[in-house]
Amino acid sequence: MAVRLFVPSPVGMADNGDGFRRMCSLDAVTLVPPGVEQWLKFAHFTYTRAPRDGCDPAQVYPGSGNWLLRAAEVLSGLFGLPGVVDLRALAVLFCFLVAGAFAVFAAALRGSVLRRAVVCGLLFLVVADSTFAGYAASPYGELAGLTGMVWALAGAVHLGGAPAARLLGLLAFTAGAVVAVASKTQSATMAVPFVVLLVLARVPLGRWRAGWRGRIAPALAAMVIVGAAVGEIAAQPGQFRRINPTEMVFVGLLPRSDDPREAAVDLGLPADFARYEGRSWWVEEPPQSDPRWAAYEDRMTYGNIASFLVTHPMVTVRVAYDALDDFGAARPDYLGSYPVEAGLPPGAQESRLALFSALVRDVGGGLMLALVTVLGALAVPWWRRTADPRRRAFVATVLCAAALTWTQFLTAVYGEAIENTKHLVFSVLSSGLTVVMAVAVSAAGTGTEAGGPPGRGGGRDGLVPERGTDGAPAADAEPTAPAGTAASGVG
Repeated sequence: MAVRLFVPSPVGMADNGDGFRRMCSLDAVTLVPPGVEQWLKFAHFTYTRAPRDGCDPAQVYPGSGNWLLRAAEVLSGLFGLPGVVDLRALAVLFCFLVAGAFAVFAAALRGSVLRRAVVCGLLFLVVADSTFAGYAASPYGELAGLTGMVWALAGAVHLGGAPAARLLGLLAFTAGAVVAVASKTQSATMAVPFVVLLVLARVPLGRWRAGWRGRIAPALAAMVIVGAAVGEIAAQPGQFRRINPTEMVFVGLLPRSDDPREAAVDLGLPADFARYEGRSWWVEEPPQSDPRWAAYEDRMTYGNIASFLVTHPMVTVRVAYDALDDFGAARPDYLGSYPVEAGLPPGAQESRLALFSALVRDVGGGLMLALVTVLGALAVPWWRRTADPRRRAFVATVLCAAALTWTQFLTAVYGEAIENTKHLVFSVLSSGLTVVMAVAVSAAGTGTEAGGPPGRGGGRDGLVPERGTDGAPAADAEPTAPAGTAASGVG
């Protein structure tokens, strides 16, 4: 990953003008060479101390991305890099974090070295793709979300292993999920598929082994993940609780209505507010510049938007349909990748490794989402039919990744109507992870683990339900272990 990011020159992602909200968590601002554009065209890595009153605490984005920035600040000093923090140190940190996640994932694979290498190679082609890798040296919170997702799914594949492996996998899964859901407000909805996966899991812990007690550790992990998601939502800067719904109304809904004036009335607005159709919060003469704005600002809520979408199904379909192109684009085309010293034209984007994003563009957003949907749908009967708990864990991870894809697609599409391709990055990544996890099922292995017989054994402690004589799941049934094995094993 380090070679991919730094050779022959470091690459990152240019600031779209919003990065200061993240970097002000360190009270730092961009150090831009004289005469060089600050936004969009070049990746600027060095950040220096902000002038007095240069950062407004009320404007700072909360999130787990700030935790990574704090660590990068320390690394910047250790490496002797200029400024308060240098984003190249953040990229180095990303390399170590990804290395850890890949090691956790690889430890769950079985079979020949070649088969395991192929699976890990496929995972690298997705995670290291230009669509995602540029966030490593960028001022965006997406890096934390992307890294957390990889860690969470790497931990999830261990939830069918030996008791110690399940516990360590649960810890990795929980840590990754917390980082992911707390990366930005949009990512909080990731908690839903993460918690669903935990509902399927049983992790023996000390005396918490038999029956329902194996669900205690996953339940505690679910509470931590939900708490992180709720905390991220609650910490959102107050103004954005109006800005994002406002943009969804005027940029997302009105332009896709057959009669924008009628749609404005249905939203509880004056009919002539339709003249702001297609105008975001940040343009000249935005909706909030209207003298009557204060009287109708309270209509800018997601509850009002949801009610409109339910009663206007054609608008709902059009919003999603138009977003398929944004998904298929995979990567925003207006953010440069290179620093000024690379000597490349403004806005130049690197494509050192772009096989996955090229695939997404070639097949299109609709077909990619259809593939994910098919894999997710197949995972349900696949999971029920599979007796081996190790393979069940991989299948459950396929289902989780597919659910992440759709959860983040719907959140991005119906949550804010601008920069959709950038906001869909979590969905695009999880679509690739869904495919990789489906391939990885074949390399999951079925070998006997200490603590149970092959096949079923102590399935009650993992991602595997027991079955009665009729083949139906038997609630919390106590398995009968053969002589010399522990009833708490996984088999």
